[in-house]
Amino acid sequence: MASKKRRKQLSKAVYDKLKRTAYEYIVVQGMSQKETAALLDITEATLSKWSIEGKWKDLRQDRQQCISTDADNLKKLLRVMSQQRLELEEQILDAQKAGDTQEEIRLRKEARALSDEMSKQNKTLLSLDKTSYTLGVFIDVMDEIFNYMRQYDEGLWEKTIDFQSVMVKRKTNELA
Repeated sequence: MASKKRRKQLSKAVYDKLKRTAYEYIVVQGMSQKETAALLDITEATLSKWSIEGKWKDLRQDRQQCISTDADNLKKLLRVMSQQRLELEEQILDAQKAGDTQEEIRLRKEARALSDEMSKQNKTLLSLDKTSYTLGVFIDVMDEIFNYMRQYDEGLWEKTIDFQSVMVKRKTNELA
């Protein structure tokens, strides 16, 4: 009887670990359910069930719409726009060499509009790069996380006390 109960506990532990791993792959790392199913050797139906129960789609979307992701996307966009701007300069030179004044004027207008848009996007990027939270908000969030950790596993929480102090000091210096 005891061995059957132990097997059930082990099965639950393995099941929970598998579910946490799937969550990590899908929500945090952005892998597809199909890739995750193949990697973990479980069915897509199981992953779909877990995803629906845990609202993984919403959580994944929230993670993808954070400030750091927005900043990365803006940087990519600025690189593309910069390349387009360089290509326009080449086209302007070609129009000048060909003596096509109308084309040169059209291309210069297009280049000016693109430069204006790049300037706006760069300004937005600079505003995203600035810290958008206070030390109080940081401490409140840390407290909430570590309070939940303490409820979940007090031994683990005790091991993080020094880490918590270091993080608060670090953020105090960063945000000062």
